[in-house]
Amino acid sequence: MSTILVTGATDGIGLETAKELARRGHEVVLHSRDAEKAMQAAEKVRQAVPDAKLQTACADLSDLGQVVQMAHELNARLPRLDVLLHNAGVYMPTRQLSANGFEMTMAVNYLAPFVLTRWLLSVLKQSADPRVVTVSSVAHQSGRLAFDNMNGEREFDAYHAYANSKLADTLFANALAHRETWLCSNSLHPGVIDTKLLHAGFDMKGDTRANGARTSVYLAISPEVKGVTGKYFDDCREAQISALAADHELDDALWRWTEHTLSDWLP
Repeated sequence: MSTILVTGATDGIGLETAKELARRGHEVVLHSRDAEKAMQAAEKVRQAVPDAKLQTACADLSDLGQVVQMAHELNARLPRLDVLLHNAGVYMPTRQLSANGFEMTMAVNYLAPFVLTRWLLSVLKQSADPRVVTVSSVAHQSGRLAFDNMNGEREFDAYHAYANSKLADTLFANALAHRETWLCSNSLHPGVIDTKLLHAGFDMKGDTRANGARTSVYLAISPEVKGVTGKYFDDCREAQISALAADHELDDALWRWTEHTLSDWLP
């Protein structure tokens, strides 16, 4: 049985992912912005899986102070963490700044996972098969990173902000793979799935949430991908990433920019 933290587990793909992992007998830590939503999510999982082994963890991912606090609580509570599954994501139609002054899309989709991962490395090291799974998107192929416009200060476009954050996620997953060789780090495209994010950003319907969870579940627990790292998956198969996402000089530059920018929130 693995212990798996799923961020953004209260609805959409995250909730379906949590249900499926619980159904397969794993202990799931459900992340939510607040305790009430976490308990509601736990109840939904238990309705589907009555004997589910669940914990909850709360933090508003747009507030890096809360992310650090949640990580401290998890480090104190968990004897080990086998899988850190970065599922939470937002699509912001207008430019908004987080509590820490970062553009909200980049803050939630990329900066929070970076900080959370760094703080949870010690508890991941207690696992015999540690994995970090990052939900990216095919939209990463449209992403471009301009280090003088990471907060949309020069120009802002909602879709490009989303695509840029997903490029950052894919670069992060690759950089983590070659920096922390003791763990497996992979990213994925979940499909075009019928979620609040899809409705907000693209005003369209998509595939089922159960199908949206398939690749996340596969990368989290499948023995087929044990030891596989630094890859990008679509529909449970390794897939091609954009030339920018495959650029190790860019992932190193992004990592260094992030460490410098987030120094107040990193261990």
